[in-house]
Amino acid sequence: MQIYQLNRQGEVPKRIDHVEQLPAEGFIWLDFTRSDAIDWPMWAEKLSGEKIHDAHVTDSFNGDHPSYFDGTEDYDMLIFRGLTPEACESASNLIVTKSAAFFMFDRLLVTIHAAENVSFQRVKEKFCETKLRFPSTPIGLVHSILDIMVDRYLMIVDELEDRLEKLQDALLDPKDPFDDWQELLNYRKQAHQFELLCEHNLQTIGTWRRRMRVELTENQRVRLDDLVEHLTRVQVHGDALQKDVEVAVQLHFASMSHRTNEIVRTLTAVSIVFFPLTLITGLYGMNFDNMPELHWKYGYFMVLGLLATLGSGLVFWLKRRKVF
Repeated sequence: MQIYQLNRQGEVPKRIDHVEQLPAEGFIWLDFTRSDAIDWPMWAEKLSGEKIHDAHVTDSFNGDHPSYFDGTEDYDMLIFRGLTPEACESASNLIVTKSAAFFMFDRLLVTIHAAENVSFQRVKEKFCETKLRFPSTPIGLVHSILDIMVDRYLMIVDELEDRLEKLQDALLDPKDPFDDWQELLNYRKQAHQFELLCEHNLQTIGTWRRRMRVELTENQRVRLDDLVEHLTRVQVHGDALQKDVEVAVQLHFASMSHRTNEIVRTLTAVSIVFFPLTLITGLYGMNFDNMPELHWKYGYFMVLGLLATLGSGLVFWLKRRKVF
């Protein structure tokens, strides 16, 4: 557990070793990882004087819990899914997420998250940058953490876009047959999964805004609007990636169909040329005794000339018609 005391706006947050009561100004942040969070309800109840619901305690320990909001008269609980450090590193699965739980009281914030969650670490690193304006309310700090978690979504979008672009280039390459359909389908499914993740988080933030215990200030409302807009842009980007894949697949099959049509047209032209020639040679290949041309001295040369003239005429006619 790490304890931070955040006072008035502009004052640098202080890390403290122990806390017995909430300060008169500002608030206390109790930050737990799930490995050391077994007694977090005791700390929260001791400082806030409020009872934590058992169902909420259970939800806080579930790292795979979907994004969710629930509120009581004493506190708000927000669960938000963020990316793990393994995201972008996997060759097959880029969307690796874990949930973080936020319990917001009047002057107390309790967070429970996975030990590998880098968003919380980045917020703490910003505490060392004295030029920043630090949050003076639990809601402001939650917004700062969520903003970093959403920023990390862009990392997935960029990586997913790069991988899909390579597959799309291979898909539209006429010289090399495409055989990575399973990989392409897998990345399209991940783009859809990413879009759903953003959608669920947007719904959760919307529920939080409608049902939170306290009235938002104008500044808090603007910052939440900015967070929602940020999430919406990322969601739209995920949807655009799926559409890009669908367009590339359609272009691939259109190109394949065009090449097939060209081959069929060439074969048709060849058939048109050789069909009458085959008919003539077939006629003179019949074994009848009474065929006068067979006994004519120049019959062979006449048939060769007829075949050459007819074939050349058909080729010329087909070219005039732009068949090939």
